[in-house]
Amino acid sequence: MISLNDLYWVLGEQNLGPLEFYFAKALKKNNKNSSYINIHSLYPDYWKKLTPYSHRFPRKFDNAVQKKYYCVINESVKQKYLKEKPSFIFVYNDCKLLPETIKFFRSNGTKVIVFLGDDPNYLIQDKKLFLLNVIEADYVILPDTGWIDGLKMVGVENIIHSPIGTDTDTFFKMTPSAEDQKKYCADFLFIGTGYFLNSWGLRRATLLNELTGFNLKIFGDKFWYELFDYYPELQNHFTCNPLPANIVNIACNCASIYPVVVNSGVVNGVSTRVFDCMASGIFVLAEYRKDIELFFDNSEIVFFKSKKELKDKASYFLKNKNEMKDISENARKKVIENYTLEKSLKNILEQII
Repeated sequence: MISLNDLYWVLGEQNLGPLEFYFAKALKKNNKNSSYINIHSLYPDYWKKLTPYSHRFPRKFDNAVQKKYYCVINESVKQKYLKEKPSFIFVYNDCKLLPETIKFFRSNGTKVIVFLGDDPNYLIQDKKLFLLNVIEADYVILPDTGWIDGLKMVGVENIIHSPIGTDTDTFFKMTPSAEDQKKYCADFLFIGTGYFLNSWGLRRATLLNELTGFNLKIFGDKFWYELFDYYPELQNHFTCNPLPANIVNIACNCASIYPVVVNSGVVNGVSTRVFDCMASGIFVLAEYRKDIELFFDNSEIVFFKSKKELKDKASYFLKNKNEMKDISENARKKVIENYTLEKSLKNILEQII
């Protein structure tokens, strides 16, 4: 056992407006000494160039490279851990940690809390040890009640269901510039990945294709291009530009409606995009999931259960803008009063400390 410091780590893998970063900031607002650590900042850059391409080599070579890569990451994290000695470590999904690394943290008295953005029981190709990490953690925070039974089945006990919430320093109502209005003004706005040519990407494209008859703007990554052979109309509405969070907020303040389309890994949960968009003030038209009813009533959110209903409600609300405005204001008020990350974390901390 080592002598721990009053320090809260948040481990993540992203820089482009990541939830993990906002999570660390919300800890500070709850008077905790916290720091966000992107695990990819802890090891030499050449590993980032090598590992994405090792799959092109024979499997034996690829497996050896990936095994060494994970060892490098975990040794780097452990070395930083021994210098800073945090009392609590929040891990977003798996962060390429090995189960033995989590055991190492816990053996020194550090509490490890995994907060989930994906279901660890779902087959995710690049997260081979994800479920084992969740099993080893002291607590698991999840945004989807549909994942609970699967985790209980494998022995996970300390489960905290919590809405993801939003960071209101990033997502808020504002007056966009004329230049921003020109870029992002639209009846419908969608921002996100195309997920490659697979069931997740095809599902997303199928739903958004219902809106191609409207003024729709989609901003996202190059993976959308794989879908356009099957949904050519979508390409006319697409800009290859993954937007950082601060620009997402600006875009939401320029557009009228955000159709929230979730991936197939979500069973009952409410997407973080719902909370972010509501805080920005844009009208949210959300794909239905059961947990929506835990957080919002009919005066605060409108949802759809089929692609036909998406198109029908899209047409209806463009013709009934006063009703749309009232619902948006109700939703924004509800999120700010109840579902910020700061308030969600306050409830979580009461359960783990």
